[in-house]
Amino acid sequence: MRTTLTVDDDLLHLAKQRAAALHLPLVEIINRALRKGLVEDAPTALAEATVVYRAEPGPAPDLTGWTVRLDDEELRRKAGL
Repeated sequence: MRTTLTVDDDLLHLAKQRAAALHLPLVEIINRALRKGLVEDAPTALAEATVVYRAEPGPAPDLTGWTVRLDDEELRRKAGL
């Protein structure tokens, strides 16, 4: 896409130097700088919770006793047994 931008003289000079040093077109250097700048300024996304669905139909597993067993294990650990 073609557009017109006003660029500070010192930045344009640096971009032209970089383009010459890397043997790349000026537009490539400017595009790279914009991409890098926009990525660095982008807000970081927060992770979302993962929902897992059972693939097989049927009753849910019986978890009765798990919490009691875990509680007992924790109490034994704290008591040093």
